[in-house]
Amino acid sequence: MLPMKMQQNQQMSPSAVGAKGQPLGQTPWADPSLYTAATFYVYEVDTVNFLNQTSVPLTFQIAQDSDFFWTKFCAFALESSTATSRSGDQLPACTALIANTTTGRQYSSNPVPLPNIAGNAQFPFILPVMTLWAATSVIQITLFNEGDIEYSNLQLSFIGVKAFSK
Repeated sequence: MLPMKMQQNQQMSPSAVGAKGQPLGQTPWADPSLYTAATFYVYEVDTVNFLNQTSVPLTFQIAQDSDFFWTKFCAFALESSTATSRSGDQLPACTALIANTTTGRQYSSNPVPLPNIAGNAQFPFILPVMTLWAATSVIQITLFNEGDIEYSNLQLSFIGVKAFSK
């Protein structure tokens, strides 16, 4: 098995194996042979004035000083500039196609309705397996506004652990 550092974009199960063949459990970022430190981190990508029946590509890059273990996903949408309450949260009528353009890995066969893969701040979508995005990976999200609503702001939060390499 290749060392985790070389398994760019690897999806991890609780029984994943580390660089020296030892089981990593649920915290691969705690492997002292690969990482010096780890911290909670959020990669945020937003779009404003997202018109109905339009598509928008969004990208972000993983920092070069660390790998990122993606574990949870949230979305937040506003129809106007006013804040919403928990009971007034929007379920965006959008689809999303997420891909790591560095490796070419796509995370669904087709665009997926955003509410099916993204939770909210109180109840984030917990990924079935954590996903390792290696340092400098470029992540692209293609959003399509399927509905008849213009969103003044749509925010996507990729939540996880930033692990600093040795």
